[in-house]
Formats: sequence, structure tokens, C-alpha cells
Amino acid sequence: MRKLNKIVVLLMLGMAAAFQALGQSPAGSKTAAPVAASHEAGAASKLTFDAASVRPSSRKYVGIGMDFLDPVSDEAPPKGGLFSWNVPFISLVDFAYDLRSPQVRGSVRGSLPKWAQEEWYTVEARAEGNPTRAEVRQMVRSLLEERFQFSGHAVTREGQVYALVVTKPGLGLKPHTEGAPCTLPLPQSKIDEYPHTYPSYSSYAAHCGVFNRELSRNERRLEMLNVTMQQIADSIGGDLPLPVVDRSGLAGRYDAVLDFGLEMVAAPSAGASDEWAGEPLPLALEKQLGLKLVKQKAQVDVFVIEHIAMPSEN
Repeated sequence: MRKLNKIVVLLMLGMAAAFQALGQSPAGSKTAAPVAASHEAGAASKLTFDAASVRPSSRKYVGIGMDFLDPVSDEAPPKGGLFSWNVPFISLVDFAYDLRSPQVRGSVRGSLPKWAQEEWYTVEARAEGNPTRAEVRQMVRSLLEERFQFSGHAVTREGQVYALVVTKPGLGLKPHTEGAPCTLPLPQSKIDEYPHTYPSYSSYAAHCGVFNRELSRNERRLEMLNVTMQQIADSIGGDLPLPVVDRSGLAGRYDAVLDFGLEMVAAPSAGASDEWAGEPLPLALEKQLGLKLVKQKAQVDVFVIEHIAMPSEN
């Protein structure tokens, strides 16, 4: 009897193999097995934190980790894979989906439900080893998918952009030597002209990457140290109505400092210099960095949110 059962089993295995070779399934069997196998393969390649805690923040407006989560930054993850952030929800989305254009970020924020626009979250996460920045980005995306049921996708369409081109090579735009420290390519006396700088240089020194500093009520300084030209384009785009794309043709990494004014609130006069906003950004770009913005048509990114929900418990 056992020998007969063995023959039956062998016959069934042979039939299954034959059906598989023909791309068919025996009658009464389920055809979902290949899909399940594919899903398991996809899940295996999906990067996630080994442990993560997400909770509404009790310290709104106290940013922790925002420099790292800024898509324009290229700051490396801390050694050891330990992360501690206190940020608005939109900062997690911007980083996870690498949303560099300020216009795209603004559009995404405006399409979020009210709670997601306003809520800040404290995130404590751990990843084994020393993950790369790109790997951490995938982990944050997985975190959004699991805790917030978040999904979205990018599409492109034709639109207006500002192309960043070079008009005067070498003017204020200095190549950054590999391995060199990130310091301001300006004399200290220039910094001292702005005693009300926020944050001050004594409390927050210049560093590699992109940093926006307030010089006075109506004037800003963009410090862009050891960055690519696309990072410069992305950085200045936040103060313009259109996205900025790099058309400079310059490779490598650069140091650049740009002082520019916001909207002028009063004509300059003696004793009222604080009311003067300084040079508008396009003019400052040309005079200080030898760069120019030219309006063009190009393919621009649009990000569509498909689903979002209040976060699940830890």
C-alpha cells in the first residue's frame, strides 16, 4: 500500500511539473503562488529600520535632524545607524521621496490633510550597521508606508523653469578641493557687518552643505559649501516662483556664499538701513556669483499623493 501511495505522489509531482512547464495550473489549484513568491522577493529587498518609534511631538518648532532630512543636503548618516528626529511630517515626505524642488514641496504640503500640514513628529529609529544616505531614504519611505499608510508617485509634465547658466566664470564660485574643510570664502570683517545674524556664527559655525542664515530683518545669506551646481540650483529655488534647473555645464563641487534681499519694505534712507532688503536674488546671483537665471520650458516634476492616514501606534 505504501508503494502505491509513493507512485501516486510521484505521478502528481510529474503532472504539476508538466503544467508548470506549460504555464498552466491543474484543475482546482490556485494560481497565486507565483505572485506570492514575487511579493516575498519584493519584501526581502525592501529596506526598513530594525526598530522605530513615531509619536506626535510635544516640542513643536524645535527642529532636530532637519539638516540631514533636507533633500538638498548630502549629509552622511551618523555612524552606528541611530537616528533621532523632531520634524514636521512634510520633512519626512520630502526626504523619503527626494523632493528637491521647493515648488514641488509646496504643492505636496498644500495637498496634505490639515493635520499632516501642521503636526510635528518625534522619530527614534535604529538600523544595523552603517546604512548609506540612499538606504536611509528607503527606510523612511517604508516607515511612512507602514505607519501612515502613505503612498504617492512622481510624474513629469512640461512647464516653465529658470535655467541656471554661467555669465562670468570664477566670480564668487570657487571649486572645493576634495578633503578641504568647509569654511566661508569671505573675510571675517564681512561677517561682522551683520551683528544681528541669526543663528550667529559663534553658536552655529559654517559647515559643509547648504545653510540659510538671516543677516537682518530683510536680508538672507545662503552658505553653500562643498556642493554641486544642482544643489545650488535647488537651494535658490526656494525664493523664486519657478523651479531652477542646472544648465551651467559645471561638474565637480563648489563653495559659494550668496547675500540677497527680500521684498523692500521702505526706501533706504539715513538711519533706516534695516528697511532696505538688499539686492534681489537674480541680481545678487549675477553680481556675486556670475550666474544668471533664464526662463525656459522644460519637463518639471509633479508629486501626486495617493493615500495617507493618521499614524498607527508603535
